[in-house]
Amino acid sequence: MSQSTNDTYPTATKLAIVMGLKDALRSINQLKSALEAKAEEFKNVIKMGRTEMQDAVPVTLGQEFSGFADTINEAMNQLSQARDAFMKVNLGGTAIGTGINSPPGYSVLAIKKLAELTGFPFVPAHDLVGASSDCASYVQMSGAMKRAGITISKICNDLRLMSSGPRTGFYEITLPALQPGSSIMPGKVNPVIPEVVSSIVYQLAGFDTTVTMAAELSSLELNPVECIIVYDGARRA
Repeated sequence: MSQSTNDTYPTATKLAIVMGLKDALRSINQLKSALEAKAEEFKNVIKMGRTEMQDAVPVTLGQEFSGFADTINEAMNQLSQARDAFMKVNLGGTAIGTGINSPPGYSVLAIKKLAELTGFPFVPAHDLVGASSDCASYVQMSGAMKRAGITISKICNDLRLMSSGPRTGFYEITLPALQPGSSIMPGKVNPVIPEVVSSIVYQLAGFDTTVTMAAELSSLELNPVECIIVYDGARRA
């Protein structure tokens, strides 16, 4: 039925990533809203700002949280831009993008139908031959995901520092206690959520390296290892 694994699989992959990104952006936006709420709550709490871990000039805790929220917003913008590149698909290009074994007009019609069924504005790639082997859009999306992760992990690092103590650390904020932190130090509470989030981000960065190198292996009219890009993309989700 005018289909090839070389055009239907990549199109299905892009559709899956775009669908998954809706949930990811919704969750990240909830984080941004929570940080904005804290920025308002803490707008009159004055603390010391620090550069290179040394005392610098005063800042409000609200300003710090507002800064967190803004960096999250920028990461969301980058993800949205990366999503736009996924709207260009090679469906109908069949084996190598020439459309061999498909009737004239099939690609345009199939992609139009796909857009109607999914509600996403899919369009034919400008050049189906080039699109059949080019995996740069995956690299762009992977990089945007890594940026979002690094941004969130940076916030986690700051929360760990500001909650350190209580007697010999900063102890400027108190994180919710989720579990006992030690069997021999009663009352000790560890920042386990920031730490597990950072651990996930480190794995995310590893996936990004795999996606980048796999995209580079595109040769002539096909990328023979696009499957690992899809596999690690699914694990990132």
